[in-house]
Amino acid sequence: MRIAFIGDGSLNHVRRWAGWFSGRGHDTLLFSFESVEGYGGAAVRLPKRLPTRLAGYLAALGPIRREIARFDPAIVNALYVGGYGLVGVLSGRRPVVVSALGSDLLVDYPSSAIHRAQIRYTLGRADLVTTDADNLSAVAREAGVPADRIVKAYFGVDERIFNAADRDDGDPPLVVSTRNLHPVYNLDLLLDAAPAIREAGARIVVCGDGPERTRLEGRAGLLGEGIVFTGRMEPARIAALLRTAAVYVSTSRSDSTSVSLLEAMACGAVPVVTDIEANREWIVDGENGRLVPPDDPAALAAAVAGVLGDPAFASRARERNAGIIRERGLFETNMRSVERAFEKLAAGRNG
Repeated sequence: MRIAFIGDGSLNHVRRWAGWFSGRGHDTLLFSFESVEGYGGAAVRLPKRLPTRLAGYLAALGPIRREIARFDPAIVNALYVGGYGLVGVLSGRRPVVVSALGSDLLVDYPSSAIHRAQIRYTLGRADLVTTDADNLSAVAREAGVPADRIVKAYFGVDERIFNAADRDDGDPPLVVSTRNLHPVYNLDLLLDAAPAIREAGARIVVCGDGPERTRLEGRAGLLGEGIVFTGRMEPARIAALLRTAAVYVSTSRSDSTSVSLLEAMACGAVPVVTDIEANREWIVDGENGRLVPPDDPAALAAAVAGVLGDPAFASRARERNAGIIRERGLFETNMRSVERAFEKLAAGRNG
């Protein structure tokens, strides 16, 4: 298939998604207003004509339509329902697939009448909508997308990198967060719980980067030793770290399926995560991890200490999580289901 992708080329999710199709031998081209430096496939960086996002997208429609017409794809796939999704459905090509990435439907959609109108318009004109969590599928249906036009596929993990082979728990035990340092991920909750977690004998490592890093590192410095910020790490280094972690923590207030959570499950770090809908799709409290209120540091610290103090529970959780990842959390398996849906769309176009 010849597929035109339209999305933020600086995002790992977009690069993985488009890159997978390129690696499968499809003829692909990624269009992005953001940097595509380092992306392994064919890509075009689009010029920004106006500073605001929506106006900038719409002002660039003419050149985008010409570029896409020249490429002549069988399918256009826009990643992110806002902005890029609107460009996709206005690109002049069909069929169009719009892929929800999380905050587009969970944060943008309820935020204003303008966002709701734009997202409803985009979803209403998409031939197919992909989601990666039940909560995203529910919002898409509420916005008017028929269930038979929604394909749920998890971004999933690369089992060649994220696995529990040669797992070796650290001593003293290690508690790891691999979320980016943005407000929605609420790393303040982990720092609020940090003194009690350290009293339980654990070290804390925070991976990732983002606009909150300087402030959070300043807070951590006031708490004394035992909390390390590593910055952004390559996948292989994250996997190696997770294989030594006793507990994985996510303090997010909002999420679709978190790839970071799936990576931790695959590597054998027991999840202690916030009790939000997307996490409940993967974690049953007391069975394969722990769910805690989004703003309760005492509960977070108690849950971490409970996992550290119960090796039998941790062992059972690791075994269950390994099975869950094999069953529905592998990137390759999920992407093949997306590929089949794309092939069906393309066949309909050519039929």
